Amino acid sequence: MAVTKTETISELGGILIIDFDADNTVEPHVTGNTSGTLYLVEIDNTANASSAVYLRIKDAQSAGSAGTLVPRWLFKAPKATKACYSFPEGQAYSTGLTMWCTTSNAEEDTSPPSSAVIVKLVTS
Repeated sequence: MAVTKTETISELGGILIIDFDADNTVEPHVTGNTSGTLYLVEIDNTANASSAVYLRIKDAQSAGSAGTLVPRWLFKAPKATKACYSFPEGQAYSTGLTMWCTTSNAEEDTSPPSSAVIVKLVTS
């Protein structure tokens, strides 16, 4: 019988952030006002059978409102699906993460999803 040994990532994200009702309301400072690394984004859009959603994340200490903030990251979850984005090396941020969801990828969009979207982030 063959034996396999696999080395895993030495530093794993130790913070799990869950927004159970992500919408066009900006959730400020979900990681606190601190630097860190983003490793995983999961968007559960299964409750929205007729529209995709776009999760927007900004590296920002100050909150604004949807349509006025320019995100650093933009992630899509097609209608009625879950989408998962992973970054094995991580994506560094410097001041804390602020996030919100809309139904269009247009920069100034403020259209909310019609049903609850669940967003999970894994950070360090």
